[in-house]
Amino acid sequence: MLSLVILLYIGPAILTIILILSVILLVIGIERIAVGIAMPSSPKGPRISNIGIGLAVIAFSIVLMQFPIFTSAILVVLAAIALLISGVSRIIQGFTNKISGSSRAFRIGVGSLSIVVAILVIAHPISFGLVLLASMISIVILISGIEMMALGISGRERFLIKSATKQ
Repeated sequence: MLSLVILLYIGPAILTIILILSVILLVIGIERIAVGIAMPSSPKGPRISNIGIGLAVIAFSIVLMQFPIFTSAILVVLAAIALLISGVSRIIQGFTNKISGSSRAFRIGVGSLSIVVAILVIAHPISFGLVLLASMISIVILISGIEMMALGISGRERFLIKSATKQ
């Protein structure tokens, strides 16, 4: 159900995720400051570093809250750069490794596809990148939910655990 909501309302879903993460970071920053203040018997260095890290995390979370679209675009572009590097690596592996023809072609094809998708995401991070990311995440959540329902209906366990007495 959640995956269908994300698919239908991609923009608000992404903004909600960013806001939730920024609130979590805000709480973590406050916690770091509290730890730094509440450590009176420890040396001054760790106390100051905890307070400094807390202030930096709070500042970062406020930036996330104020500019969620910009933040999501930056994160999507960073992911696209990683995908671009991965695509180049796959193409290099396809040409240099001594592997069979179909495996070589598959690596080169996947690498080329990765590069094309990465370039599209870098060129259009909001209109293409975020929509692609949210669609992929919601499809994965949908498939996972279907799997859990099928396992629940069939009555089988997802992971079989061998008991310590049975060997």
